[in-house]
Amino acid sequence: MKTNFVHPSGTAPDAAPAEVLRSGGGLEPPDAYAIDWRGVRRAGRACCCSAKPVVVAVMPSTASRPHSTDLLLCGHHYRLSRQALDRAGARVLDLVGTPVTGDMWSACA
Repeated sequence: MKTNFVHPSGTAPDAAPAEVLRSGGGLEPPDAYAIDWRGVRRAGRACCCSAKPVVVAVMPSTASRPHSTDLLLCGHHYRLSRQALDRAGARVLDLVGTPVTGDMWSACA
């Protein structure tokens, strides 16, 4: 079986435990939206279906989930989920790390 997702421990072996690889290629301390960008870019499919991901939706923590969670979404499922993501307070980023605002097709460019 081919694995599409690479665990963070396998993507940044040179990084100190309190650092993550960021979209700019440098190392920065983690924050509320720390994302394993190398793992995201290597992902062969989105979390929702077999299509390639075009955005990362970072779901904020809740009472039942004390940590944020990132979801890789294809363009179709992002478009269908935009209102729900907004209501949930999710932060949506393209695969370069730029916040996505407005039309989802700007994320696919």
